[in-house]
Amino acid sequence: MDNAADAWELPEPMRSTLLAWIAAVLVALFAHAARAADEDPLASAEARFHAGESNEEHGAYPEALTDYRAVMDAVPGSRWAVRASDRIEWIRSRSEGDFAPLRRLEQVRRDPDLAADPGAIDALARDAEGFPPGLVRMEARMLVAEAWLGRMHRRADAIRELVLVRDDPKTDPLTSRLAERALIDAYVSDGRIDEAIAEASQRSARLDPKFVRQVKRLALRRMVNRFAAVVLVAFGVFAIVGLVRAGRKRTLGQAWSALRELAPAALGFVAFVAIAGGLLASQYESGNATPFFLLGAAVLPLVLVARAWGAVGSQTRAARMGRALLCAVTVMATAFVLLEKVYPEYLVGFGL
Repeated sequence: MDNAADAWELPEPMRSTLLAWIAAVLVALFAHAARAADEDPLASAEARFHAGESNEEHGAYPEALTDYRAVMDAVPGSRWAVRASDRIEWIRSRSEGDFAPLRRLEQVRRDPDLAADPGAIDALARDAEGFPPGLVRMEARMLVAEAWLGRMHRRADAIRELVLVRDDPKTDPLTSRLAERALIDAYVSDGRIDEAIAEASQRSARLDPKFVRQVKRLALRRMVNRFAAVVLVAFGVFAIVGLVRAGRKRTLGQAWSALRELAPAALGFVAFVAIAGGLLASQYESGNATPFFLLGAAVLPLVLVARAWGAVGSQTRAARMGRALLCAVTVMATAFVLLEKVYPEYLVGFGL
């Protein structure tokens, strides 16, 4: 047995060579396994991109730029490289003041509690006055203006901020259009129709032509509104005067009798206007039945007052025609005032 074992035993030089070869093979196998176990380039780029996002979230913008550039170098042309390029451009375009203004803006913009805090918005507005010219100052002012226009109801202050955004040479075209439209809407809400029309006319190149036409029609709407107010006052005055005269002549009983006869028909007519109109409007996706219900509620007392006035007023042909015309115009004026106050967007369909 010992002689057989000795026959299989390799000489020392050959054994060393064989062991060295086996070791080399194992090392190569382990290296290959390690490379195979490592992440592929796209996965590595994705991880680096998310690291950049994390740095952005924490205000570490130089570090975020480093991460995004590494993504572009690792997998150029990939979707992660495209996204990294967009983020690089966004950050670099807001690098004024060594990123300090951007950190201040993002502190408020990324925190819903701060964005809804009047004190935090006021502080940001003050800080923005000291920001160097650039996109960050413009965006900070826009954020402040939107907060003041919305939940904080400080329209006058918001208008001032929007004017600053409008006149800022660093404002990009999209934000400029948004600021212009918000400014005009604020003027309209504030009742400053002439200023809204002038703004829309002077800056029409930045605005949608349809929107400019709608703003210019506000002058006509204001005229109709004033006419409607005159009609309603006239109806009320003439009706009261007629009823007072009837009271002095002791003929109000005729008015009560006329009202008792008309009441059922008036209720039926008003119910038909409200319900039928409401059902018709509700058939459309953007329709709303509420205006018809409000109109019915408003027209009922007008119809009753008109009937009482007609019963005790002059019965000449001219007087009856005048009352009928005034009553008809009063109903239209009432409908206009209701829509203008509650659903002004409906008036656009009538060219107002």
